[in-house]
Amino acid sequence: MKRVLSAILAVTLVFGLMPFSAFAIDPTDQALQDYLAEIGMTAEDLETYLGETYDYTLEEFETAEELSDFLGPVRNEENLQELLVEFDLTEQELQELLAENGAALEDYVFLDDLWYDLADWTYVETSTPITDENLQQLLSDYEFASVEELEAFLNKYDDSIENYEFIEDLEMAIADAYFAEAEQELIALMESIGLTKEEAKKLENHFMTVIENQEDPEQFLTQLEAIAERLMAFPEFENADELTAEDIAEMLAIWNDLLNLFELKIDYYLVKDGKETPISFAALMELTDINGADLKINIYNKSGELLADMIITKEMFGSDFVKDTGKKLEDTTETAKEVTEVAKKVPAAKKPAKVVKTVNGGKLPNTATDYAANAMAGLAFIIIGAFLYRRVKVKGA
Repeated sequence: MKRVLSAILAVTLVFGLMPFSAFAIDPTDQALQDYLAEIGMTAEDLETYLGETYDYTLEEFETAEELSDFLGPVRNEENLQELLVEFDLTEQELQELLAENGAALEDYVFLDDLWYDLADWTYVETSTPITDENLQQLLSDYEFASVEELEAFLNKYDDSIENYEFIEDLEMAIADAYFAEAEQELIALMESIGLTKEEAKKLENHFMTVIENQEDPEQFLTQLEAIAERLMAFPEFENADELTAEDIAEMLAIWNDLLNLFELKIDYYLVKDGKETPISFAALMELTDINGADLKINIYNKSGELLADMIITKEMFGSDFVKDTGKKLEDTTETAKEVTEVAKKVPAAKKPAKVVKTVNGGKLPNTATDYAANAMAGLAFIIIGAFLYRRVKVKGA
């Protein structure tokens, strides 16, 4: 994967929120000075590096720890040996590859930079020329009806199939375009529910902590995708009579699974005429009339710290909100898998088959149950933004 594309994807996937800092790091901070000594750079050197590599500045980081986490591990002998194993190179072959590209090992302070360059330089060796057969498979995977439809999709981004020789490059371009579209949709949603940048930062930090502590990141992604599938199974009930006790139990289970997965606790309030009335999610599901109230959601971590609050308004009752959110969750997690596979320089994995809808699948009635489902959808939509950034940055590790 090209280095510049990797950087663009990383920025895109965090939806403009990573790194966002309410308070810029103090250049005289001792922790920053210690970090600069560790990496052998001056503050000016680091500022130049951040600008040239990520188009960032030091002011966009709050602490030296945050900066260190973002830049990744400093290159050392131990992680260099692990990198050689990953790329199936000897030290001599590495030196020769560096020399062929006008570089030297001493040029690399951070291991990730060396990883990206090695991925770039060795990428062509494992690339697959575009053929009629694999192009048809790509069209099927991404649900394009024809080559002309794919061409029209790429044209929206001033791109064309003719620009690509290898199927992996073409697939990456499609994934990049999908993420660009998702970025705008997610930003609009965050604004519509009153989520501030400071709150988004708190949520992001919480999500990163949860995600980084996962023993099996791939299983974590699979669980999230399964939740998206279950969420999509609801939008086809024709009337309230079809919403059985089992259906309600399933919705509660989906919501609880989502909260447990991300180690969150939620309090709910119906808000009308400035008055807030506490209500449980189960009670919200059973309401048949909310009398024009909005729903306020307070989001806490397991320690009870308030991370954010948001409002699901009465105008967001339509079941399309739930359906679209579930679809975006599914599409974006699937695209994340594709990007991860391409970034690892292996043939792109096929798009996972959609789960067949159960008897629970259907359109929700326009009652307060829509309201509860929309609360789920709003939070789920936010979660995916922070989650996907990490999926690409860790390169599928």
